[in-house]
Amino acid sequence: MTRRLFVSASIACGALVAAACGGHSSDGGTAPDGAVVNPQHGDADGSLLSPGDDAGEPGSDLDGQAPGTDGTAPPSDAGANGASSDAALHFDGGYPAGWLYTSGATIYESNGTGSGTQWMGRGVNVDDIFMCGYDDSLWMASPATAIEQEFATLMAQWKPSFVRISLAMDSYGTVVSWLSDPSQYKTPMTGVINALGSYAGVHVLVTLRSDASMLENTAANDPESTGLPSSSTDTPNATKFPTGTDAVYVALVDSFANDGYVLFGLSNEPQGSAATVSAAMSHAVGVIRAEEDRLGVPHHIVSAQGIGYTSNVSQYTTAPLPYDNVVYEVHGYPPAPSAYWPPGPDGGAPNIPTILGEYGSLPTNDAGADPAFFADLEAKKIPSLAWDFDSYNDCAPDLVNVDQSSTSITPTTPWGTMVQAYLLAHAP
Repeated sequence: MTRRLFVSASIACGALVAAACGGHSSDGGTAPDGAVVNPQHGDADGSLLSPGDDAGEPGSDLDGQAPGTDGTAPPSDAGANGASSDAALHFDGGYPAGWLYTSGATIYESNGTGSGTQWMGRGVNVDDIFMCGYDDSLWMASPATAIEQEFATLMAQWKPSFVRISLAMDSYGTVVSWLSDPSQYKTPMTGVINALGSYAGVHVLVTLRSDASMLENTAANDPESTGLPSSSTDTPNATKFPTGTDAVYVALVDSFANDGYVLFGLSNEPQGSAATVSAAMSHAVGVIRAEEDRLGVPHHIVSAQGIGYTSNVSQYTTAPLPYDNVVYEVHGYPPAPSAYWPPGPDGGAPNIPTILGEYGSLPTNDAGADPAFFADLEAKKIPSLAWDFDSYNDCAPDLVNVDQSSTSITPTTPWGTMVQAYLLAHAP
């Protein structure tokens, strides 16, 4: 959702957590000849693949080949859409325990022993140390401490398994960077993200919401949330950002290379044609994959956005990005299942791995529940993140009351209580 000005002078909403995933090994074992095998570079039998096979083709399986085109049948648990029909164990590509990976249209969590279980994270959006504009000039003495105190309440009283945190480095007038002056932003935010990662069973979507190196749609009413990743060919400033946004993605990978609880979100709600957005997303994923391969670490899940403030990801149903472990992120205010995620060929679950990165303002909020919407999420196994858990500033729709307290946090009614009840109903 695009940020809009509220009476409180905040800039409003739109903006994933951390499990003590264990097994943060950077290698996937050894081949018979003793060579190190990256988890995503080995076939099911442990054999090495030729260079580039891990990139795959659109619709590829873990070995870089489209299921069924290598002389073998698709996995036995794959349904008509390529998604798991029963959440059964599935070959995990050698990922350490707790790491997420995709196969077909399904997201799995590795158990570290060669298989995994279908994963469906449920949770909320949270804010960085800018606190959705409350700490717009970073005037607070210890904003990271306040946020971590908020997290303690969130985890104890809401019990999410999925959290999205947005890095808003060029959103509030005070411009910061992950690449310079680490004490100003990178260090406290790394601590905040690691704090989320310390909670068992939680995965965190770390989204690059805004950065000075991104391309902004200045024709939009609010360009802040529409940053599109740039490269060396279209950088907004060749002197300051010679490789565009590439250097930021590389630095983020370096910061969380061994953290299996982290997923990377490429942007927030980029603007542009389907071809423009797809090209930018593909380039950014390629940058991340190259750095992971250079470091010899497993491939993290990467979330790519679509068009129309990422309310539409249908462009990827026929042309998914040519990389492994990519999911496609939709936002909805309010979310309408038939409009916000593309159905598979049978009209059921999407035929690409899909997450609902933001949702809010459900049609039946006044009734305090929306069972049909949540039932649809459960039926289609779509991970979801409600907007927005921040007790410091109005970022409507607010899940908690805004009282500038990090310890006395209460849900709003009916929005907050509705989401809280949904999360608690599915808590581990």
